[in-house]
Amino acid sequence: MKKIYKVSIMVLLSMVIIACGGEKKKAKSPVSTGDNLVDQLTEQINADPNNPELLYQRANTLHEKEEYEASIRDLTKAMSLDSLQPKYYHLLSDSYMDYFKSRKALDVMEEAGRLFNERIPTLLKLSETQMLLSQYENSVFTVNEILRLDPQNNEAYFMLGMNFRAMGQTNKAINSFQTAVENDPEMVDAWLILGELHEKNGSGDPMKYYRNALMVSPDNPQVLHSMAFHLQNNGDIPGAIKLYKEISVKNRQYTDAYINAGILYIEQDSLEQAFEQMNILAGVQPENPFAYYYRGVIHKAYGNYESAEIDLQNAVNLQPLFTQAKEELAIVQDLIAKNNQG
Repeated sequence: MKKIYKVSIMVLLSMVIIACGGEKKKAKSPVSTGDNLVDQLTEQINADPNNPELLYQRANTLHEKEEYEASIRDLTKAMSLDSLQPKYYHLLSDSYMDYFKSRKALDVMEEAGRLFNERIPTLLKLSETQMLLSQYENSVFTVNEILRLDPQNNEAYFMLGMNFRAMGQTNKAINSFQTAVENDPEMVDAWLILGELHEKNGSGDPMKYYRNALMVSPDNPQVLHSMAFHLQNNGDIPGAIKLYKEISVKNRQYTDAYINAGILYIEQDSLEQAFEQMNILAGVQPENPFAYYYRGVIHKAYGNYESAEIDLQNAVNLQPLFTQAKEELAIVQDLIAKNNQG
């Protein structure tokens, strides 16, 4: 599923200008980013400063570079030149959201919803933004507007399900996601959530929904992970490990597979296999603190305290708030000290 995320236009624009001007830290000029595309767009804008599309293109590039304040500034000007382009509002909302200004992100989408009140992609994004900010009733109202325009819209039913799930209304959520996949059987996320909800609700066979998701997306690691997690929660540890290893073969960067398989091996006292999983993880993603933490725990179990200390210290260095790693490190250091005294 594609990602879908009150003031008048003049009030909105003045609010943006005031907000940008009130920041203590000045954003870097787009010219100083060192990005070739930004520099090219800046040259074109200098030659044609009132071209809103060029400003939008630069804002989009700046957003991708996480230069959110500069992106907001460009979009503000673009919208002052042309206030009837939905994509300007969508990107401005995203920039505010990623800049941790969620209230302004919602203001932008509410304005867009009023201006483009029959444009379904805009209403879907408004609904998502409302849901993300826990305004579930408003989000459901927006979804119902979409369904009035398009009664079979699968993404609207998906959003309806997301809201009901967030509100704890599991049966309504299941019905909504079920309608979504009936309208579009290729909605992998909806199949996965249906499996999770049935698992939580104790109704139906979750694996049936995971298998449907697998038929749509055979190499999707999230699908295989959901199946493996279901197996491990129901006592089929060998089956779960097999699936986690299958994920690792298909997608070496999917780190949860190494961690989960390693933990299951530890619980089975298969420390050699667990160490192998964590060792691979440390090689694939050397900045992952869990690789060093679990490898340190295994070293400790073998009595290799010096090696355990090195790994656990690496885990703490990578994640200073990793309480378990700190506790294990203190234990290991105490054991080393006692050994040295003896």
